[in-house]
Amino acid sequence: MFDSSGSDTPRLRALGVARCLLLGTLAAPLNAQDSVVVVPDAPSCATCSLTVSAVVELGDREGPGIVAQLNAPYALARVVRSDDGDYYVPGYLGDGRLLRFSGNGVFQEAIGRRGEGPGEYDLPVLVAGSVDDLTILDVLSSRLTTIRGGEVATWTVPLRFDGLDVFPDGRQVYNALSPEPDRIGHVLHVYDPAGRRITSSLGDEGVRTARMDPGITELRRRVAVAADGNIWAARSNRYRIDKWSPDGDHIARIERDAPWFRPWEEWPGVDYEVRPLPAVAGVRDWGDGLLMVVVRLADADWRPIGPTRTPVPGHTTIDPTQREELYDTVIEVLDTRSGTVLARTRVDERVVCLVGHDGFCTYSEHSDLGEPKYVVWSVALSGYSR
Repeated sequence: MFDSSGSDTPRLRALGVARCLLLGTLAAPLNAQDSVVVVPDAPSCATCSLTVSAVVELGDREGPGIVAQLNAPYALARVVRSDDGDYYVPGYLGDGRLLRFSGNGVFQEAIGRRGEGPGEYDLPVLVAGSVDDLTILDVLSSRLTTIRGGEVATWTVPLRFDGLDVFPDGRQVYNALSPEPDRIGHVLHVYDPAGRRITSSLGDEGVRTARMDPGITELRRRVAVAADGNIWAARSNRYRIDKWSPDGDHIARIERDAPWFRPWEEWPGVDYEVRPLPAVAGVRDWGDGLLMVVVRLADADWRPIGPTRTPVPGHTTIDPTQREELYDTVIEVLDTRSGTVLARTRVDERVVCLVGHDGFCTYSEHSDLGEPKYVVWSVALSGYSR
């Protein structure tokens, strides 16, 4: 949920978790009863197609509805659609506000302010809820806040996390690391906000570390709650998706045989100087065995771009909107029952994050003056029947 660049490095540096306590890396063989499905690259459904359509633009040119810019440390900014159809986006320049927009993109209100007290945030994103019952995560300080009927409660989550999703009953699943000895090595944690505790830790595949380091790509997962109540966990650096029960049983593994997505271990360099590698941006379970997978990969016309900005001494970069020139987005729908790709499409847009059940968002600007905005896109499958 919180990845904004192929390497993830600026985000992790902003979180201050670049210290690695790597105790050892072990191979993690699957158990004999585990199911592995190797999915070939060719789509299997001749009548199926995917349609990608722009739904709404979020962010005003001026006033209180200006949204966060997509650069460090605000690269964690995320668009989230609430249960009642509104959109929530962090406010401009990390001012600690969470902005609410209507379903058609009209600014409604700003929630919170910058600070460390109840109802105050460094960089808030919506976790779940509706206008009168919100759960908000401060991604820079690892704090959860609930706002219910005007009552505000804030507490710290004992995790340093990389992404999350929410079960229908309100429990949350995090891709995260924990310093607790019996949880070290587990990359998935089920958290109960009602009891304010971790109820289970799972996903141990042999990497023994308590802190997320920018170079440990093997620890990162794009998580999604499955329609059957289990958990999908997709690696970002290889097209491998595992299914786990909330209690920690490994159920299945999907391995994509995709020649355009080869596994990698280390990011090759700055993406505007070195051709970026593909990375899984997120997955969503559509029910009936269908799984949407969204991948960010190098633009079909990728070429090096000279740095245009120097935000801090000794560190040059490009304008956030120039990353559209560096990346495309591939969307696939997998039939996990038959082990096939039903449909695939590639769009000349750079995915920032997934939104809701069947969408994603991109980042752009209103004009040359630089007022940021986010564009929400929907993905629809047609021509399919079981």
